[in-house]
Amino acid sequence: MQTQHSLTTSFRAFIMSVLGSVLAAPRAYPLLRRLSVISLMMLSVISIQANACQFHGGRNFGIFPSFHPLQDMLSQEKVSQPISVSHPRSTDTPPNTDATLNIQYDIPDGYQNVVITFSGSESVRFLEGVQMPVRGVSGSYPLKYQVSKPGNHKISLHINALEKDEPISFQQNIQVSATTIPA
Repeated sequence: MQTQHSLTTSFRAFIMSVLGSVLAAPRAYPLLRRLSVISLMMLSVISIQANACQFHGGRNFGIFPSFHPLQDMLSQEKVSQPISVSHPRSTDTPPNTDATLNIQYDIPDGYQNVVITFSGSESVRFLEGVQMPVRGVSGSYPLKYQVSKPGNHKISLHINALEKDEPISFQQNIQVSATTIPA
């Protein structure tokens, strides 16, 4: 800070000395003298403005100063929490056997029309429908399914909702490994 102040002071002293020599120039160059004076005045304004930035750099510099009432309203805007759907990333299931996955969800305030649907690979069959009834703000749902062939399969969860009348949509996947157990 002290170094910057001394640089500013020396820059201003330099401008004043140049300005003094330009004003003392012979009267034969009036246009040159005027242009020099105007140029030096513009340079001094730019240096003063550059030094002022460090004292006025609040949040959203350039829009409002940090003490402005509208700035306070902008900084108090709530950031909404995302919908949380949790489940195991992968599971092992014997083929042609009923299996259950526990799906847990948490829906923050502000979301409406939340719909969670399921889809699966060709060999995955859902025993109780492909849409999960969302009841309340949080809960769990036992997803019952069956895999008809051995191998690796996928179950996809499609989450759709409205937040402040804006559609929100995302997808999560569960890897299902169907292996036969030797007898």
